Amino acid sequence: MKKILITRLSSIGDIVLATPLVRSVRQKFPEAQIDFLIKKQFADLMRHNPHITNLIEFDKQKENALKNLTVKLQNVGYDWFIDIHKNLRTTKLKRACKSSLATTYSKQILRRTLLVYFGVNFYKNFIPVYKRYFEAVEGQGVEYDGNGSEIFFPDAIAKKIDDRLKNDAFIPNQKLVTICPAASFVNKQWMPENFAAVGEHLARQNVFVVLLGGPKDYELCREISNNMKNAGAIYAGQLSLLESAALLKKSDFVITNDSGMMHLAESQKTPAIAIFGPTTRELGYFPMLPESVAIEAKVKCRPCTHNGLKKCPKKHFDCMNKIQIHSVIYEAEKMLEKFEPAK
Repeated sequence: MKKILITRLSSIGDIVLATPLVRSVRQKFPEAQIDFLIKKQFADLMRHNPHITNLIEFDKQKENALKNLTVKLQNVGYDWFIDIHKNLRTTKLKRACKSSLATTYSKQILRRTLLVYFGVNFYKNFIPVYKRYFEAVEGQGVEYDGNGSEIFFPDAIAKKIDDRLKNDAFIPNQKLVTICPAASFVNKQWMPENFAAVGEHLARQNVFVVLLGGPKDYELCREISNNMKNAGAIYAGQLSLLESAALLKKSDFVITNDSGMMHLAESQKTPAIAIFGPTTRELGYFPMLPESVAIEAKVKCRPCTHNGLKKCPKKHFDCMNKIQIHSVIYEAEKMLEKFEPAK
C-alpha cells in the first residue's frame, strides 16, 4: 500500500479511540502515505500525531465543502480507503474515490437496536469500539499492539498548563484531580450536587480539584464550585482540546461521566472513575485502562440509548440516582492511596 486514507470525522471520544488503529496501520506500512480525514473542529486532536502523513480537515460550513473534498481525495488516488465513521457522507466519499481497496467495520446496529429498544441482548462478547475498528483492516495484516490510545501535544502546551496551575496556587507534589461533570446529553450527566460533594471531600484532603469542560459547561462547573466550601478551580471553556489533554495528563485521575473527556484522559494514561447511567458496556465505550473504574447502577431499563437523551424516558432517572456519592468517594480514596502525587 502506497497511499492510505483513514476516515473518522467526529467526535472527541471516537477520534481518540481511532488512534490505536492509526498507529497499528503505520506499524504495518511504515513507508506508506497515511492521511487522516477529520472535521475541522476536532482536527487538533490528530494534528501532532506522528503516524499521520497529512491531516485533511473537512469544514462543512464552507460552500461546496463535500464536493471540493471529493475532488481533492480523487486527485490523491488512495489505494486503500479505511472508513471507521461509516455514515452517509463517508460512504459517499468512499464510493467516489474508487480506491482499489475500501473497507469499514460493523456498527452492530441490529444488536444495538434490539438491546436499546427491546431489551434483548445478543452481545456474546463485550468488544470495545477501538477493537471493533480493527474489523476495517482484517486481512491486511494489521493487528492491535495493546498499547491503548494516544493524543499528542507540544511541550509548549504542557508548560502553559503548568504555569496556569502554578498561578492558581497549585503546589508541587500536591495531588491533582480533574472532574469532568458534563456530557453530550443531559441524561448521561450525574447530578451536579453529587460532583460537588465528591469534590469537597477531595479538597478537604488537600487535593487540588479542577472542574473541566467546554464553553457550554461553564455554568454547570460554576454551580458545582459554588456548592463546594473549598471551591474547585474552573477551567471549563478556557482550554483548547490539547490543553485539556495536557491537564488530564498531569492529573492523578479524572472523575467523569461517559464522555469524550474520559477517553481523552485515558489517551494520556490517566485513569478514570467513570460514571455510567443510560449506557452500558455492550455499547463499547467503557474505559480501556486496567486502572480505570466504571461505576454503574443495576437498573433493568439500561441501556435506554446508545448516544444519550435529553431526559429519562422513564422519568425516574434511576440509572444515575442510584449511584451513591459514597461509591464514587470510595473509588477516589483507593485512587489517592494508589497513585503518586501529580505527574
